[in-house]
Amino acid sequence: MNVVKVTTQDIRFPTSKENVGTDAVHVDCDYSAAYVKIETEDKKLSGIGLTFTIGKGNDLCCKSIDYFKEFIEGKSIIYIEKNISSIWEKVTNHSQLRWVGPQKGVTHIAAAAFFNAIWDLIAKYHKKPLWQYIIDLDATELVDKLSFTYLDDVITKSEAGDIINKNKKNLPKDTSSLNSTIFPAYTTAVGWLGYSDEKMTVLAEENLKKGWTHFKMKVGQDIERDIHRCKLIRSIIGHENKLMVDSNQIWSVNETIEYIGKLKHFDIMFYEEPTNPDDILGFKKIKDAHPDIKLATGEMIHNKVMFKQFIENKSLDYCQIDSCRIASINEIIPVLLIASKFNVPVIPHAGGVGLCEYVQHLNLINKFIITNNDLSLSEYAESCAEHFENPAIIKNGGYVTPTEPGYSVRIKESSLKEFDFNNGKYWN
Repeated sequence: MNVVKVTTQDIRFPTSKENVGTDAVHVDCDYSAAYVKIETEDKKLSGIGLTFTIGKGNDLCCKSIDYFKEFIEGKSIIYIEKNISSIWEKVTNHSQLRWVGPQKGVTHIAAAAFFNAIWDLIAKYHKKPLWQYIIDLDATELVDKLSFTYLDDVITKSEAGDIINKNKKNLPKDTSSLNSTIFPAYTTAVGWLGYSDEKMTVLAEENLKKGWTHFKMKVGQDIERDIHRCKLIRSIIGHENKLMVDSNQIWSVNETIEYIGKLKHFDIMFYEEPTNPDDILGFKKIKDAHPDIKLATGEMIHNKVMFKQFIENKSLDYCQIDSCRIASINEIIPVLLIASKFNVPVIPHAGGVGLCEYVQHLNLINKFIITNNDLSLSEYAESCAEHFENPAIIKNGGYVTPTEPGYSVRIKESSLKEFDFNNGKYWN
């Protein structure tokens, strides 16, 4: 069964009209996807992948993916599955493209879309949801598919295998019983920065009734307004529920230290991305200034080496992997393994286009065969869920385990036709 061709589409949804996704620095988000389809000799079998952007630049991701096609077109699925690690290295360490990276920026999130599609194809070929395919692999076979380049000073392949094998001992003999797992989540949908007090109030009350117990809101444009919004949401959800805040990188280190002092009496579970996402030392300075608070980051950490440093340096308390920022399973699982070794809880970033659909698989992989940490939590924001054939399902504030084969991000044909940025009805 060979791959025939790889195609891309620039898909953009006009979410800026309703202020969806708005935060301190991203004020006009048109949620978008660089959408990949891997076609095979079997017209009923294709791999679907995407990377998430917020509008302009989505076309650059699609163009980058065009450079990767040569590594799998004409190859069999079995060959790709067996050699996925070496293919990953060829793509992410491309002798010419690496100059505009390496392993960061447009080319790297494009690689995420490409490999997300490959993993989707492989899981479908084996007729399993992605999470099931991964946990069913022998530990050595799984580790050999991953990238540990530049990581052996913190974790070796041998250690990784030991972590996986230790956790596999706790799996039931019949892993189909894991299909009943509900993975706890928190909602971001009540607190986008562009929302009015009235809209926030309505959404917070509605989500409380739906069973949500963890709420995140955006802060960062004006500290007095931030204090007001925190007071409003806390008054609605009470003190028995959890509140988190996200300033999306807008503050300096000194501003963060000052503003956390003004917000901490609202009993904040964590402060997400308070300053520049590359500032490992700055995060540590913030933690040292406020030893009693927790910091979360990861959605803008661009590769596994950065995660290695953040975790080893104890510059974060919650590791927020993103399924489309670093380059897919090959790089995500090694980060999960490092977090496991250092007992750092993983709370994946989600929302956007397809991120919730992806992280529902990552959550289960981490829970079943990697982490020993007691905290289970993941982000959820239902934006654009209506465009997916099999969107993530939420029940009582948690993800319902996906059971369809693949990695869950196939967009409806009607949505592809309407919102294709080059040929769609909406944009033309």
